[in-house]
Amino acid sequence: MSRRKNQKVVKMKRRQSYWMGILLSVFAIYLAVLFFQSMTQEHISIYEVTQKQLADNENLRGIILRDEEVVTTDKAGYINYYVGEGSRLATTSTVYSINENGSVAQEAEAVDTADVTLSEDDTRSIRSNISGFRNNFSLSDYSAIVNFRYNVENTLLELSDVNLSKNLNKMKKESGKDGSFELVKSKQTGIISFCSDGLEDLQMEQIAPKHFKEMTDEWKQLRTGASMEAGSPVYRVIKSEKWSVVVSLSLEQYKKLAETDSVTVKIKKDSIILTPTVRTFTSDGNYYANLLFDKYMIHYMNNRYLDLELQFNNAAGLKIPVSSIVKKNCYVIPEEYVTEGNGISTGNKKGITVITYDQSGKEQLDFKQTDIYWKDEEGNVYIDAGVVSAGTTIIKEEAGTKERLQVTKVEEIEGVYNCNLGYCRFRYIHKLYENQEYAIIESGNIYSLATFDHIILNADIINENDIIY
Repeated sequence: MSRRKNQKVVKMKRRQSYWMGILLSVFAIYLAVLFFQSMTQEHISIYEVTQKQLADNENLRGIILRDEEVVTTDKAGYINYYVGEGSRLATTSTVYSINENGSVAQEAEAVDTADVTLSEDDTRSIRSNISGFRNNFSLSDYSAIVNFRYNVENTLLELSDVNLSKNLNKMKKESGKDGSFELVKSKQTGIISFCSDGLEDLQMEQIAPKHFKEMTDEWKQLRTGASMEAGSPVYRVIKSEKWSVVVSLSLEQYKKLAETDSVTVKIKKDSIILTPTVRTFTSDGNYYANLLFDKYMIHYMNNRYLDLELQFNNAAGLKIPVSSIVKKNCYVIPEEYVTEGNGISTGNKKGITVITYDQSGKEQLDFKQTDIYWKDEEGNVYIDAGVVSAGTTIIKEEAGTKERLQVTKVEEIEGVYNCNLGYCRFRYIHKLYENQEYAIIESGNIYSLATFDHIILNADIINENDIIY
């Protein structure tokens, strides 16, 4: 028996709530707007003031020019020297001897060196060479390694030269039998060196961009111990204590140096600081400066290139970003016109007393609170120009007298927004130095900033007295 079930399904009508959809849509749009604003709006940044030293320095590598000459030998033979590296030559100085058959060289090898000892100057020279090499060592600078070897060799060879000079008469007598032995004296005064790089004749007028491409020292040792051909270079003589360094410049660097007659220069090799005379010049559209020195030539006589730091505008004080600096118009008034409020609302705040008039024309005194932004050496103070309108009369009450002054003098001063208290307070600054990113300002000024103060970095998006969230 089959059973039939009666099933009746009744569909319920759903209420459609349009308002809920609208509210959700508006809320979503609001969230999207907030998100977009947070991504695009510039946020307030805070900077902590620090004590720093700032300098607008230029690091350059220059080429040395000197009054120097490479001396060659007139005849072939073996050469023995009787002066040391860096010795000062006179026209009567015996520099070397030359012997065609090498007998003097054999005598030199037979000279007893057991009694040769290092003097304090010799020891100091070797230590200086080692120290300078160690402090400036770089695997990429092969020329520095070669120069170090030459410097040490020259110091040690000088000891042999001294011993040879002591036995000069003996060797001359023994070696002069065949008539091939000859002593050669210096033809000019100066400082002797036993290396050459082939640039001794370079003049300032010949300077070109090619001289600033491969700027590495390439010295050749002239004391070889081998037989020399006639016309071979045997030593180099530097005739003057005056020397110069030519540096290649950009147009901006050229303009900076063209405005001065001298500049402070730090020679990076040994951190010596000198103040050479500056001579700027141009050649074929290129910009150069010639830095003229008159001492310490012997320190760099075996260098052709030097790394220099040209120091401009050294200043020490508080360091702030340039973007934090704002300008403000101020009234300039004598300090005597600033008083203290004594009412309940004003407390002991500083301000000025302004003369106003009621409807009947009767004078009234109105106290206007204002900050003192700065006080100059003449006793004038700088107050906010927005406190009163130009031409307003203020009064000074002192010893029963009432002096009046119309506020008219306006000056613009620079400052920053200090936010130590959670809102923006204008603080005066006195700049000592400024470049494109930072400024050094005076420290120790009671109207200005102090170390570790917090200031607004992007001052162009905020106003004075705004609260910092």
